[in-house]
Amino acid sequence: MYKVDHFINGKSSSESNKTSKIYNPSYGTEIGEVLCATNEIADKAVESAYEASKAWSKTGLIYRSELILKFRQNVINRSKEIIDLGISEAGKTRPDAEAELDRAVQALTHIAGVQHFYPSHYSQNVAGGIDIADLRFPIGVIVGVGPFNFPILIPLLHSAMALVTGNTYIGKPSEKVPSVSRLYADIWKESGLPDGCYNVVNGDKETVEFLVRHEKVDGLAFIGSTAAAKSLKMLGVEHNTKVQALGGAKNHMIVLPDADLDMSADAAVSASFGAAGQRCMAVSVVVAVGDIADELLDKIKERMPNLVMGVTDDDKTQLGPVISPENKDRIYSFIDSAEPDGATLVVDGRIRSNSLEGCFVGPTLIDNVKPGMAVYENEIFGPVLSFVRAKTYDEAMKITNSNNFGNGAALFTRDGGVAKKWSDEIQAGSVGINVPIPLPTYAHSFGGWKDSAFSETKGFGPSAIEFYTKTKSLSTRWPDPADSKVDLGFPRNDN
Repeated sequence: MYKVDHFINGKSSSESNKTSKIYNPSYGTEIGEVLCATNEIADKAVESAYEASKAWSKTGLIYRSELILKFRQNVINRSKEIIDLGISEAGKTRPDAEAELDRAVQALTHIAGVQHFYPSHYSQNVAGGIDIADLRFPIGVIVGVGPFNFPILIPLLHSAMALVTGNTYIGKPSEKVPSVSRLYADIWKESGLPDGCYNVVNGDKETVEFLVRHEKVDGLAFIGSTAAAKSLKMLGVEHNTKVQALGGAKNHMIVLPDADLDMSADAAVSASFGAAGQRCMAVSVVVAVGDIADELLDKIKERMPNLVMGVTDDDKTQLGPVISPENKDRIYSFIDSAEPDGATLVVDGRIRSNSLEGCFVGPTLIDNVKPGMAVYENEIFGPVLSFVRAKTYDEAMKITNSNNFGNGAALFTRDGGVAKKWSDEIQAGSVGINVPIPLPTYAHSFGGWKDSAFSETKGFGPSAIEFYTKTKSLSTRWPDPADSKVDLGFPRNDN
């Protein structure tokens, strides 16, 4: 048993009036507890970050970039500890935790090159000897709220982007997986980050809302459910806090009749059941077009029994648990609703998972799913794949684009012309042609459309800099005093 505390102004803080239990999802057993912050504790973190921002915001880009590289190396040095926490708290398989850490390190590599994607527009002699420049500044104190499913990557991505652009940071990790964020605090300090620039406050929904309302908090970077994302965006507007809120998903994979069905089946199984379906970019709906549906369904079904499900401290495991008993029960309830709603339960994963301890849901395949059914309309966030049948490409597109979510989508085909048409018409933020999980590299934009995002900026990529900074335009002119005169007219650009 261990206890996860707060980290404020460069020091551990154990102030709390309550705690929350931490469980190992593979076994369903309690392994630790995390302190829950009061508003007073959260306020101390804000004051710490606010005071630190006065000096940190004036440091140079190159200095901050070099510190990111030091942090990156120290993260690599502590990789075993980070990966083990991802396995024990988040229920990740070892390959999944290792891959998440790899992506996190790649993110740091990209972020350290901030001077290459830190735009500053300058126009010389736009009118009468006037030069205009857009100057970029950090916004101030940023709060990062990460989801339980990426405890290694998201806190690192949020904090590194905030710090490299001159902001200070307060992390509020999911109470289910708090340890990696707290470990990052020690690594940042070891790397030479000044006290107060990175803080960790553990807590719940009320803690997040308190921070968004705080007059000295300038921004919130959030990833979680659509309901929470929308609520926090509205709260941010009310309190003039800049909010980047990324929400849920229901990613569709359309398979056309000309596609390679074995490759499509491999992709569907991999993208649906990897990480127990707990990815915002997981494929949760396969839309089969035309007369390939039965064959594709059989190919997906025949691959499912070969998935090795079990505890994630066993290196042979491919499919681990979902995060908690509550999530397991919620997923079971959606499976319960399938047949009464008119769908066909082809593979009931509960038959496999009912015999296991821990928070397991076996891989499940549901055929004849239609819009309006509970399994279709909701983000289940588990290893449940819905199979939808469409007669034509146009019908498949109508189904997909009518869904309220728009995080990701995929198309499997050999027809370049159709693929180009699809890429233009699909209503989602990250899309892939013969790529089932089209998560881009960090030089490109990531973020959803429709109810998958409540933000004017992307989670990463070129436009992310717009969230972490603000601009002012500077107009300068050095005229001859002899030409000065009073002129009450609206400024003109005659010369």
